[in-house]
Amino acid sequence: MRFIKPNFYDKFRCIASSCSDTCCAGWEIDIDPDTRRFYESVPGEFGERLREQIDELPEGTSCFRLGEGDRCPFLTDDNLCEIIMELGDKALCEICREHPRFYEQIGDRMEMGIGLCCEEACRLLFEEKDPITFITTSVGEMPDMIILPESGMEIYRLRDEAFRLVQDRTLPLRVRMHRLLELGEKIQKQITGALSPADLPTDEEIPMAREALLQYMETLEPFDESWPENVQLLADAGLEVNLDDIDGGFENLMVYFLYRHLARGALDGRLSARVKFCAVSVWFICLMNTHCLESTGAFTAWDRIVCTKDYSKQVEYSAENMEDMLLALHEDPAFSTENLKRMFG
Repeated sequence: MRFIKPNFYDKFRCIASSCSDTCCAGWEIDIDPDTRRFYESVPGEFGERLREQIDELPEGTSCFRLGEGDRCPFLTDDNLCEIIMELGDKALCEICREHPRFYEQIGDRMEMGIGLCCEEACRLLFEEKDPITFITTSVGEMPDMIILPESGMEIYRLRDEAFRLVQDRTLPLRVRMHRLLELGEKIQKQITGALSPADLPTDEEIPMAREALLQYMETLEPFDESWPENVQLLADAGLEVNLDDIDGGFENLMVYFLYRHLARGALDGRLSARVKFCAVSVWFICLMNTHCLESTGAFTAWDRIVCTKDYSKQVEYSAENMEDMLLALHEDPAFSTENLKRMFG
């Protein structure tokens, strides 16, 4: 079994009350069975209060009963965790202990990373000035591995090719994005034997990718109620996006998205769509960055973090939105490789 992580993974530490946001509000906080049993054993007044704030769900799981503003009942006004203050961080449920870390096991690989819904994770990603690398540690075999067909394991060699392409700093970023889309077509055909429906020839009139994408983004299930309005503002502004004009850390973003999302395409067959998702995500975050620059006359490291975090929370951290996006990128000819290349310029 091999464990893989990006070179900055071990630097991550939750910054707790120093964070401008909180991961303890706005989400359903599930309690894993082991932690649920532990909470039953916690004595005293705090134990009673702990149990009073747990809801039992119909499917047999449990979660914390959220308070005003969908805040965890144990989140203080200073955005500190009472459970940690009373019982220590080992008393946290699994999701609180691990967030924003993510894990993906396919075959004999366990890949670990830090999700960009967290501003500290964004900061660490963007502060990497040298090309991101990955650290591999080998251990013994693990049970319950997802078994890929032999051809499926080829995805990791192809993903390494994608990493090399997007980290080639002799090329403008726009050129790297074009070549990445072309590589996505190659990967799709090599692994599945066919192009995705979006890339098949068609006699239908196809809308511009930009128009189709902005309309689509506006219809996503909003994490924040302001999301549709913000997308409409981006559409109305008619901004030109030049990926080479703003130092938005876009190379590192592409590596992150490829690392997190591409390999699972070997299981669902939507490899080209996943490459397109990586490229489209970077383009859309660049559009958000450009809007910041146009609105304020400046573009700061903090703007870059906020734009990326907001996008990640809205899209990556909604299973429904991710599925809808991948389906559209896989099937809709508005998101063909050639149409997207025209959008990137």
